Amino acid sequence: FETLILKGMGIDRHPELEPMYFGNYKRLIYLAQTDAAEIEAKARAAADRLGLVYEKRFTGYGGLEPMLTKAQTSVAGAA
Repeated sequence: FETLILKGMGIDRHPELEPMYFGNYKRLIYLAQTDAAEIEAKARAAADRLGLVYEKRFTGYGGLEPMLTKAQTSVAGAA
């Protein structure tokens, strides 16, 4: 958040840009792939920093995990 949003978008140097970028936002939705408390705390802090309502939606890895497992099995079988 600090690097990508605040520094990357210039908000750290020009705080007057923040309302222009985020003035119409109402909430920050964290799309969680895991239940990592440390990452969720960072997402909450980002929402607080921007004055947005925090919302978490657990997405998991979707179809990525079965695909990686299948690929790993294929590689292991070929070795």
